[in-house]
Amino acid sequence: MHPLFSPCKARNRSVCAAAAASQYELRVCVNRTCKRQGSEQVLKFAQDLGLPSVRAAPTGCLGNCGSGPNLVLLPNEQLLNHVATPKDLAQVLTAFCNFQIDDVLLQATQLRLAGNAHAAQLEFRQAIESYTQALELKPPNGNHMLYTNRSAVYLQSGDKKASLDDARRAVGCAPKGFHAAHVRLIDSLYALGEYGAAAEACRQAAAADSSFKFLPEYPAIKRALLGTGQTL
Repeated sequence: MHPLFSPCKARNRSVCAAAAASQYELRVCVNRTCKRQGSEQVLKFAQDLGLPSVRAAPTGCLGNCGSGPNLVLLPNEQLLNHVATPKDLAQVLTAFCNFQIDDVLLQATQLRLAGNAHAAQLEFRQAIESYTQALELKPPNGNHMLYTNRSAVYLQSGDKKASLDDARRAVGCAPKGFHAAHVRLIDSLYALGEYGAAAEACRQAAAADSSFKFLPEYPAIKRALLGTGQTL
């Protein structure tokens, strides 16, 4: 067990109803203190793993504020403290669920998170380098997120062609419901002035998954394309 993990029974009884469809459920506190300590990236990593027998979801305060990020593992109501990084979470899954997380996937995820941090600071070159290094590792999954994120950074940095290439790769390997890849494709085509192709990409995304039309970005995409004479 990780030396910082402090297991105890969960105090918040409202989180103690595990999802019937999953063998395990991780509830990660995203309240103010745990959020500052990195709980959101831990939750995102847990969700990105896509393990069929593990469901990850946010929850409110679990107590022990200051010892976070905190999460509770159901159904055994195990409260764990100081789960601050993807590596910590991987060790939790190994210790309590007997899951072995691929080292390459873990390294790629850490590089992706580093790239995201660089992108947030508008450090485009460093962000692209981080995403590229992660892709070069050839992780077993998660490539759609790497291509999507790198596409966004390429577009922000002015390299529209590279953005389009990555967006196409992202759409090609993204699971159903991962709409960000389709948004990147539409953005890249629009930026290149390929309005008809952008409209067609939008129609295809909506046809593949009708929930695409309920994205917060969809009204702006629709207005922009209508402004170029395209119909959806």
